[in-house]
Amino acid sequence: MDAPSGHPPAAKPANSAAGCPLTPFEQLMLIDDRPGHPMCFFLECMVDGPLQENRLREAVETASRRHPLLCSRVAFHGSRPVWLDADVLPTVIWNPPEQGGDTWRPFDLRRESGMRIVVLGDGENRHRVVFQVHHATCDGVAGCEFAGDIWAVYAGIEPRAFSQPPVARIKPTAQNTPESPAASDGQGAATEARKFVSFWPTPLAGMTTSGPGQGAGDAGVTCDPRSPPYMWIEFTPASTERLRTAASADGVSLNDCIVAAVMRAVLAWNARAGRPAANVRVTMPVNLRQPGQREPANNNLGYAFLDRTAAQCTDPKSLTASIASATRWILDHNAAAFFLRAIHSLTRWPWLLTLATRLPLCVSTVVVSNIGDPSRRMRSGVGKFDGRDAPGDLVIQGFLGVPPLRPRTRATIGVTTYAGRLSLCCLCSAHPSPHEAARLFLDLVRQELEEIMAGSTATSPALPTP
Repeated sequence: MDAPSGHPPAAKPANSAAGCPLTPFEQLMLIDDRPGHPMCFFLECMVDGPLQENRLREAVETASRRHPLLCSRVAFHGSRPVWLDADVLPTVIWNPPEQGGDTWRPFDLRRESGMRIVVLGDGENRHRVVFQVHHATCDGVAGCEFAGDIWAVYAGIEPRAFSQPPVARIKPTAQNTPESPAASDGQGAATEARKFVSFWPTPLAGMTTSGPGQGAGDAGVTCDPRSPPYMWIEFTPASTERLRTAASADGVSLNDCIVAAVMRAVLAWNARAGRPAANVRVTMPVNLRQPGQREPANNNLGYAFLDRTAAQCTDPKSLTASIASATRWILDHNAAAFFLRAIHSLTRWPWLLTLATRLPLCVSTVVVSNIGDPSRRMRSGVGKFDGRDAPGDLVIQGFLGVPPLRPRTRATIGVTTYAGRLSLCCLCSAHPSPHEAARLFLDLVRQELEEIMAGSTATSPALPTP
């Protein structure tokens, strides 16, 4: 067995995961990992103030002891992965050099923690604190809660206690709609499975250095040591409020508008690349925790899949309305859990799960993950300054997040709304330069959202009429 990297914790976390097999979802995240497309997500806190290195390192170490999976490595017993006794800590990399190094390298969970924290300084009083997290260790909601624990300890207060959820709320039975296959979970799961395998989504086209076009294909995600592989755009509070108002006027949510904008951006991108109009699938992670539930870092989410033909994407309002209807059905029927049941079946034969992740198929065109308000997810208990979290003498000015990127899902979008500002963060591998590809794709999404703000309902000229 390989020796662990880093220094072993002085004391074990309270709820050690030693000997526990990885859950089916965690196994999927572990197996789906590959060098060019590591199965990890990113969270970023933009911090103003005199951030102290030693104080942050101590806060990370203290907070980590509450979260066993962040302090554990993985070993294989036969063909089954299991968690080992907690003996590592998340790595903290402070101001990596501009040249050399492997800051954003993929994780090796046999040797190290699945959490890496990179601090990028821009002067004495401005820092980017980037959390790179292997998805086998936890999901984005748990990652936000862990970040909240760190800032609580940094501020000198006790992190929020873990708690079990109250009695689960019984959701009303939704009426069948064109988006709802059936009222019962069993029939719904079977119908959704048939729909999933019969709907072939198109991938995002490759691009050249001059813009969207034929070319590079899947180049993987690489970047320089001081620049994370993603890009982001931010809307002002006034623009964010206009988007919310426009969505409310149409009886939909802001998230519905964003998903519709992403679908239309995919078709606009592919049209510029000379690709014929085709089907689009957006994968949407759904948090499965009950209200009030807070546990040590883990994965507790499912996936929902929103499929639309090119023809269904030509009218923005009808597209958004159909997405809103589908999303309501997914939440009312706990449909995101159907995915977990399918994965559980595959883990009976580990080789089959491996095969499923290596098939040369486009499972999803784009992933859109909406964290919501990260401050509510962190629940750090620290003070506030102008609506922003203020741990100690710091102020967290911004918060970003973006989900992992699979080879044939060439773009992912993370959505956050912090201090009244909507931010969209993008990973994109449609070009050897991830920053350029992400910037161009975000520009298309921004154009679609600006049309919503302006109340435009016309079919976009960038989209071919099927």
